Amino acid sequence: MRTIRFTAVWGALLLGLWAALALPGAAEAKPSQGVKVERREFPVRLSDGRTYTVVGYLYYQGSLKHRPVQILTHGITYNHEYWDLPEVNGEEYSYARYMARRHYAVLALDLPGTGESDRPDGDFIDLEQSASALHQVAQRLKATAEKNTFETLIYVGHSNGALISTVAQAKYHDAQAVVMTGWLNTRHEVPVDPAVLAELAEQGPYIAIPGEMRSGLFYDASNTDPDVITYDNQVADTVPRGQYLDLLTVLGAPESIPVQGITVPILVQLGENDLVASASYAHQEARAYTHSPFVVVRTLQDTGHAVNGHLTRERSWAGIDTFLRLVAR
Repeated sequence: MRTIRFTAVWGALLLGLWAALALPGAAEAKPSQGVKVERREFPVRLSDGRTYTVVGYLYYQGSLKHRPVQILTHGITYNHEYWDLPEVNGEEYSYARYMARRHYAVLALDLPGTGESDRPDGDFIDLEQSASALHQVAQRLKATAEKNTFETLIYVGHSNGALISTVAQAKYHDAQAVVMTGWLNTRHEVPVDPAVLAELAEQGPYIAIPGEMRSGLFYDASNTDPDVITYDNQVADTVPRGQYLDLLTVLGAPESIPVQGITVPILVQLGENDLVASASYAHQEARAYTHSPFVVVRTLQDTGHAVNGHLTRERSWAGIDTFLRLVAR
């Protein structure tokens, strides 16, 4: 199921193209070898006047010229590896490599305070700092690129990463399209005891979310290989407390999220069985982006929150590819 809202200028053309690309096999690409992976470092200057390093991994196949670049932002307890999960029991779970084989450049980031990026005081790394860092990465990526490279930039964010890309796009307008998975920028319920959330914040400037809590919130167990869940909990990252507290704040007051600042096409994917960002709010979400010319809110059947770890993941990936062929090619 999907909800679509568009302006008259986009209407007939986009719906016609969507119908053509949505045919079975339209988004398929033959498996192939040769995906290149480069580690990149980006200096970002945050509001304390200090410069920190944000690490990203760039995935691509063939030439980088004239390739749209997706900048990927992960959710809490993750880092760039959410987008490049390993093969498990013969199944590939890497979004980054899937998209590289479909002729995108893909930059998967370790947001500040995660993965290989610098880890300042966790109370300092909040939503504003993360959005500023994302903007600076986007700007530096374009400024240092060769001619005809990274001309088209897309933000693809999962969960809290989608919140960060929302704020960055609304404030700085770097991307030509925005894709969000597992996130609602409008009011919704999350089935977690507020007392438990408050207790987690007392751990210190970097917070570890218990594995059993992650498993229950992030996965639809009936549609997930249990070995994926085990791996996911083994490699879970900690969360900067400033970012964590800002996340709780916007969940309670989503009107503070500057969604009206986004003026480019938007795709939102919501898992049918997602406890964090339920697809039952799809119609509400579609109406939120009044300044975007083209909004698609799509329900992913048999899918929980951590979309990339589910057996149904390629439905999400193919849908994102189809959407970007419409708006960013």
